[in-house]
Amino acid sequence: MTSDAILSCAELSASYDGRQVFCSVTFSLASGVYALQGANGIGKSTLLRLLAGAQAPDAGRVWINGVDLMEAAVEARKHLAYVPDECPVYPFMTGEEFLQFVAALKRTRVDARVRELIVAFGLDEHMASRFDAMSLGTKKKMMLCAAWIGSPKVFLMDEPGNGLDLAARDHIIWLLRREGRENIIIFSAHDEDFVAATGATLIDMRSLITLRRAAAH
Repeated sequence: MTSDAILSCAELSASYDGRQVFCSVTFSLASGVYALQGANGIGKSTLLRLLAGAQAPDAGRVWINGVDLMEAAVEARKHLAYVPDECPVYPFMTGEEFLQFVAALKRTRVDARVRELIVAFGLDEHMASRFDAMSLGTKKKMMLCAAWIGSPKVFLMDEPGNGLDLAARDHIIWLLRREGRENIIIFSAHDEDFVAATGATLIDMRSLITLRRAAAH
């Protein structure tokens, strides 16, 4: 792990039903915006889940802002934001309850910055709505708002532009570019225009896997 690294992983491996997705993935990243690239099934979403602690790896370690995610999960998650492609929220939760729940997990509160994002996304009228009554786009906006709760140094996002209207899409692009100046954004996206607009550095999943396999021989 390099001294200026905000996110690092070492020898990460994952499999499903006995099929190996990838093995021995190792890298360290400093601040910036990064877009994972690769064919469907290559492991982009799996890698994001492992880095976020949403899935346990078969092997390997992850460090978030210098904190070991496996040994000090609560502390590490204070510096971490994760937005999956599909909404994992209990359907009976309202938008406000969801944001308060995330804030409690991070041992912080829903601050003015998040409230400003709620307004920017036009979510005011949806805060008392249950998730099972929300559209795909509204759910995604709620999850994006939750990403800014606390003081995350690492933002992990799976298809963050999915389901967003044009205004919300432009706003999240602006936010990603801004946060990437001091923090790390890693996201996956099939939308090439979205990726280009964020100014992201491309990370080819094949290179991560191939480089580690080559090093093993």
